[in-house]
Amino acid sequence: MSGDLREGDEAALDSLVVLVAESLGYSCVRLPGDVMALEGPHRLHVGLRDLWQLARLMPRGDWPAVVSDHVTTVVTAVEEPLDLGDFALIRHLLRTRVQPAGADPGTLAARPFAPGLIEVVVVDTPTTVRTLTRAEVARWRVPDGELFALGRANVHADGLLQREERPARSPGEPAVTVLHDWTFYAATHVLWLEEYLRLGPLGALVALPSRGLVLALELRPARDGDALAEAAARLRATAERGFREGPGSLSRELYWWRQGELTPLERGEDGRAPVLPEGLLLAVAGERTAWD
Repeated sequence: MSGDLREGDEAALDSLVVLVAESLGYSCVRLPGDVMALEGPHRLHVGLRDLWQLARLMPRGDWPAVVSDHVTTVVTAVEEPLDLGDFALIRHLLRTRVQPAGADPGTLAARPFAPGLIEVVVVDTPTTVRTLTRAEVARWRVPDGELFALGRANVHADGLLQREERPARSPGEPAVTVLHDWTFYAATHVLWLEEYLRLGPLGALVALPSRGLVLALELRPARDGDALAEAAARLRATAERGFREGPGSLSRELYWWRQGELTPLERGEDGRAPVLPEGLLLAVAGERTAWD
C-alpha cells in the first residue's frame, strides 16, 4: 500500500537509484540538497526529493519500476537530445512551468514568476519534459515575450485543471478551491484563476505548494476578518502539507493574488501564521481603502 515513508525507505530508494544508474553506465555520488550526481558518459543530477515524494504515492512493490523510469528518463533526455533546430516543428511542444527560484543555475530560459518562483520554458515530449537553456532558445531568434506567451498558450490549450471545493468550517469563513491534476503545469494555471473563480477586485489568497496543485480562497467585502484570518491559517497549513508531500514541491508561502499579481504574505512572530495586510482586512470588512 502507498503511504508515508518509513525510516530507512529513503535510503532504500537511493540504493535503487544507484543500481539503475550503474546499469546505465553511471556511477553515483550523493550531494547536499538531496541530489544524486551521476558520473559517466555525461554528468547529470537526479533530484531525490521528487523521487521520494512520488514513491510515497505508490505501492512499495512498484518502487523499482518507479525509480527505473525516473532515472532512465533523466538519462535519456541527456543522451538522446532533441533536434531543436527547426522552431516551426518544435513550437507545439513548448510549455512554461513554474519552479522554485533556486532551480535555475543561471543558464535556463527562465524569468521571475512570483517572489521565490520562476517560470521556465520546457519541451514536452511523450517520454520527457526537458527545461531549455538560454543558449538553446537563442538559436530561434524569438523574443522572450513571444516565447513565454507561446508556452503559456500551449499549457492553456491542454485544458483546464480539475476543480474541487472544500466547504467552509464556519458561516463567515470563505471556502477553499482546490485545482489539481497530474501535470507539470498546474501552477501555471494561476495565470487563469479568473476562469475558475468569480473574483472581485480584492482577488484571492493562493498557494502553489507543488507542481500539480493550486489552492485558492476568494476574497470578498463584508467578510469577518477573524474568520478570514482563521481560513488563511488553515490554507497555509494545507500548503505546508502539500509542499512536504509533493511531488514537485514549489512553495510553502501564501500569496495575495490581485489583478494577476502575486504578493507573498508575511509570517507572524511564530513563523507560521500568515499576516493579512491591514488594507486587505479593512477592504473585506467593507470599509473604504486607498484602492476604492
